[in-house]
Amino acid sequence: MGAEQPNLKETQGPLQRRDPQPKKRAGLLLLFGLALALTLVYFSIGERDFAQLSPQETEKLQKRLKEIDDSEQYALVAAVDGLYPCLHSGHTTYYLKTGEVWKYGVTSKGALGRYAASFLVKNRVSYIVQFKGNFAECLKQEQIKLFGYPYLPENQIRPLALQLPRPPYNPVMR
Repeated sequence: MGAEQPNLKETQGPLQRRDPQPKKRAGLLLLFGLALALTLVYFSIGERDFAQLSPQETEKLQKRLKEIDDSEQYALVAAVDGLYPCLHSGHTTYYLKTGEVWKYGVTSKGALGRYAASFLVKNRVSYIVQFKGNFAECLKQEQIKLFGYPYLPENQIRPLALQLPRPPYNPVMR
């Protein structure tokens, strides 16, 4: 008689929340799952490949990784006063005094792994280790030496026309 009963369907309707973009969410979840699966496959293949190395290959790999960790930045310096081959500045040779830098470099092989003894003797240079570390650290030290070369006292005391931008046997800045 008097009071109407509320329509339950109408009261419940606005309170229910529906995801306005279920396909978009499903697509994102699928994309995320695919990326995760590809990442897992990539890393598991890498581990399998490493596990399939022969003992000789494993030994070579370990040796190379150790070389990269145990590198050195070096200088080749004039062992005697005289003319030395020059790879830049319009000179074919350049006069160096004993102890002056002929070349800066980096190696993971050591002096005799990088140069034959006959090369060092023929060119009248001594191999001097200036820094030891991993390969990246040694490359940084080489760059510091190369950029600093124009300001070395041995270069600064030369007449201005004979000053060099880098050591005679370093052909380019890398």
